[in-house]
Amino acid sequence: MVKDTQPVTRAASKSSAPTELQAVRGIDVFLLFRLLKDADTASAGKLAFQTDHDHGKTKDGDSTPTKDGPIRVPGTLDISFSCTSILSLGDPMVDKLEDALDNDDIVEIWEINKAETNSDGKFKATYYQGYVTGFNKSPGAEGMVELSLDFGVNGTGAKGYATLNDDQSTIVQYAFRDTTPGSKPEANPE
Repeated sequence: MVKDTQPVTRAASKSSAPTELQAVRGIDVFLLFRLLKDADTASAGKLAFQTDHDHGKTKDGDSTPTKDGPIRVPGTLDISFSCTSILSLGDPMVDKLEDALDNDDIVEIWEINKAETNSDGKFKATYYQGYVTGFNKSPGAEGMVELSLDFGVNGTGAKGYATLNDDQSTIVQYAFRDTTPGSKPEANPE
């Protein structure tokens, strides 16, 4: 049985009892980015208003005919990402990723799954390094400006668990504003 659930903590089990499978919701899986050259000074950041992303692995192969039938030799693994978001005014990550494309800077990419945590409260993640290979803004007349990014990955990635700070883990939300004219957004109105 597969259930749609909220994020849960799944502890490692030493018993051989079957576990219940749970569907992962798309909103719980997102990407974080950082330029590798900023790794010592900056936290990874989230591209605002991510709508979806694709993560693909492909591997070509060669086939050699033999008298006993073909033998397949796997080729090199190719990993790619594409990411789509609605362009946000003032999102610094947009400029950083566009500059990374222009300057051939290596980008760190984390694919985070907020639905799975370990005993330390970190979230299941896969870490990659690669390059921005495509940057496209699509300003349609009747909708929001859509930003599409493509990434080519070096290597095969590394699986682990990542820490998320408050800025990385929260969904973009507006702040409370009072009803009086000229009021400013309040961080914590309580």
